[in-house]
Amino acid sequence: MSVEAVKQGSRSLRGSLASDLADHGSPTLSADSKHLIKFHGIYAQDDRDQRRDRARRKVELAHIFMARASIPGGVLTADQWLAMDRLADEVADGSMRLTTRQGLQFHGVVKTGLRPLVASLNATLVTTLGACGDVVRNTMSCPAPLPDRRNARLHDLAQMLASRFRPQTRAYAEIWLDGEKAATFEESADAESEPLYGSVYLPRKFKIAVAWPGDNCVDVYANDLGVVPAEHPDHGPGFVILVGGGLGMNHAHEGTYPRLASPMAWVEEAELGDVAEAVLIAFRDHGDRSDRKRARLKYVIEDRGLAWFRAEVESVLGRPLLYPIELPEWDADHAHVDHLGWHDQGDGRWFLGVHVPSGRIRDHREGEGLKSAIREITTNFSPVLRITPNQDLLISDLPASAGSEVDGILAGHGVIAAASLTPTRRHVLACPALPTCGQALGEAERVLPQVLDIIDTELAERGLAHVGLQLRVTGCPNGCARPYTAELGLVGRSKNTYDIHVGGSPLGTRLGGIFQTGVKLDDLASSLGPLLDQWRDERKDDESFGDFAHRMAADSGGSRR
Repeated sequence: MSVEAVKQGSRSLRGSLASDLADHGSPTLSADSKHLIKFHGIYAQDDRDQRRDRARRKVELAHIFMARASIPGGVLTADQWLAMDRLADEVADGSMRLTTRQGLQFHGVVKTGLRPLVASLNATLVTTLGACGDVVRNTMSCPAPLPDRRNARLHDLAQMLASRFRPQTRAYAEIWLDGEKAATFEESADAESEPLYGSVYLPRKFKIAVAWPGDNCVDVYANDLGVVPAEHPDHGPGFVILVGGGLGMNHAHEGTYPRLASPMAWVEEAELGDVAEAVLIAFRDHGDRSDRKRARLKYVIEDRGLAWFRAEVESVLGRPLLYPIELPEWDADHAHVDHLGWHDQGDGRWFLGVHVPSGRIRDHREGEGLKSAIREITTNFSPVLRITPNQDLLISDLPASAGSEVDGILAGHGVIAAASLTPTRRHVLACPALPTCGQALGEAERVLPQVLDIIDTELAERGLAHVGLQLRVTGCPNGCARPYTAELGLVGRSKNTYDIHVGGSPLGTRLGGIFQTGVKLDDLASSLGPLLDQWRDERKDDESFGDFAHRMAADSGGSRR
């Protein structure tokens, strides 16, 4: 049955999920339930390292699940963090994984552990509803609680948008919470009607990010809907609205490609929610439901034009929109915005940005490692934890007197300070890929240490290690680690080969292009070597690798495809 038909007949995301979950004789779900459970924040997977051997022995696959918590703006209380730490040990593989959309994932969960996990999360006011599926995904916002952006209330905006667009179905509470109201579920007189999403929800996922002017840590142009505070010369404070960004593509489908969002309008804060909803409705009604690979807002805008889409949004709103004003330049000093290290919040408190390799919170041995270190800091100081779009963690609201003790806890647990990392290691991203992700064609997280060693060695040999470059590695062309806006992006094509993309902007404002396809990891150094030599010898002033590669492509008459 097609995904659209499954949604249509699901009875507001119920389907046969309850009975499938109650069937303890099977470690997995029916095909239809595997589609529907995504809306509940869960993916059905299997351990792909075991797949071939189990198929040879003709035994059941090693079925597991990934559960994703939806955390608008990535903000968690100390109690919420400690509860997740405990759940990772009780029902998952012992680790927590911070995502590039400021969510948190649990890996290796078996079917009987799903209900205890989801129920426990909701007991701490964290939901998985809408973390996956054809709905508005986790809403992002710049997480840094710096003094210059306190009054902008970026996190409040993310919370408002997340609440407004969360599915209204009672199915989530019925299935996971024994009929009790979900933590973030707002009861309404006609909850089952899904007045916004309808019976078939959206054609595909929809992503929203709220950026701070000059600080593009959220990669705002990579989202379906981007929101950036901007002062209008005639109308005062408000926001520029960007539409139509998205990085996913498919190797075998020429009609798919990454696209950066386009400025569409300027709006006052009071109308932000209504305009965002109108954009969503226009996508709902005009998105391609016949081809899921092209069922994204970026293709609607690319096929019909921004002017047509703007007119459609105005039709939904019933009023014209103001045209967007020009945004301030993204600050070159924020070219690698990561918010790591110590920062004064301006209210007598401080926050510390801690680098989390591949976003994986775990210990490398019993009681020693990042997971235990953060647990100890959280227990001792009750900070607010903030997940960044770079898969790192900001430990905020710490007293000024806590600095030496917090640094000592991290060092005592073997956590390397961000200041000790090379620039490339400090800013790298990677998706989970194999062995769990069903979409993965190649490795990402597990080969990242090897890739970093290769890149750092090549840079060091050319005297460029102190400069570094923005590296992102993803196991498939869906681009969860945002490789297409990176200075150097590796995109999995098979288990051991990658497409190399170069020339993205470190500011997130430009897509890179194909440099080489189907490169084996062992050949990565020799493939990149000549270009790195050129960068060393021909770069202008402090020209970044991405800017240099883009200039070289332009000088040669176009992209490097």
